[in-house]
Amino acid sequence: MSGLKARILTAIVLAVVVFSAILLAPTAVFGLLLLAALLTGAWEWTRLMGMTRPVARVAYLVLLLLISLGAVALWVRDGTLWPVVAGVIWWAMVLVLLAIYRPGGHRHRALIGSAGLLTLVPAGLALLVFHDLNPAWLVFLVLLTSAADSAAYFTGKRFGRNKLAPHISPGKTREGLIGGLVATGLLGLAGAWWFDVHMGLWFYFVALCLVTALVSVAGDLFESLVKREAGVKDSGTLLPGHGGVLDRIDSITAAAPVFMMGLVWGGIVAL
Repeated sequence: MSGLKARILTAIVLAVVVFSAILLAPTAVFGLLLLAALLTGAWEWTRLMGMTRPVARVAYLVLLLLISLGAVALWVRDGTLWPVVAGVIWWAMVLVLLAIYRPGGHRHRALIGSAGLLTLVPAGLALLVFHDLNPAWLVFLVLLTSAADSAAYFTGKRFGRNKLAPHISPGKTREGLIGGLVATGLLGLAGAWWFDVHMGLWFYFVALCLVTALVSVAGDLFESLVKREAGVKDSGTLLPGHGGVLDRIDSITAAAPVFMMGLVWGGIVAL
């Protein structure tokens, strides 16, 4: 099978699996599926960290599991979303890191390991809360990040001239980013109507969608940065034509905490 056919087939299968899990599975089952995806992503992250000993890699997975269960327990007990807030702070820091990054620095395994936890745990909790609140929000978030990515790709292919982050991902362009934001803004308007957002909050909601799209790009770029430092093209080989699980969830892991807390802080959803 050619690379393009494998990529298309894998994308179709993933879409069916993901939307079936979101729309049909109870939240408890969805949570287990989500945890499996996060643990798979964490296994790939240990490779990016340069871990080779199976015991060390499994220990990292156990650590992520314990932190994730603790975060879920806090949410179930008293509605605590501090882990998601930590994710928002983390991605604000990543935006600064991406702006100042230059290749050739030193890799610190502990820092990369911490980055993996801050990437995966807050996103996992946010996605679980979204599903419990209303699966439609989760569908919208997936569509939001997908629209931003697809529109950026096609706009960049057609009009791209200026590199967005040449040291990290030479294929991304500023024109592509603008195209992605235009698509996001239009989807944000449709989302405000669909979710019956108060008219006075439409501007806020669309702005939140745009910020979420920008952060999703940061998630993609950050994983590219980590892969570049690790000297690998893909995070794994599990998904034919796409690479690893991290290669598919890098955008939504960044977008989920920001979108969740933006909705809560804006009073659009109540938990």
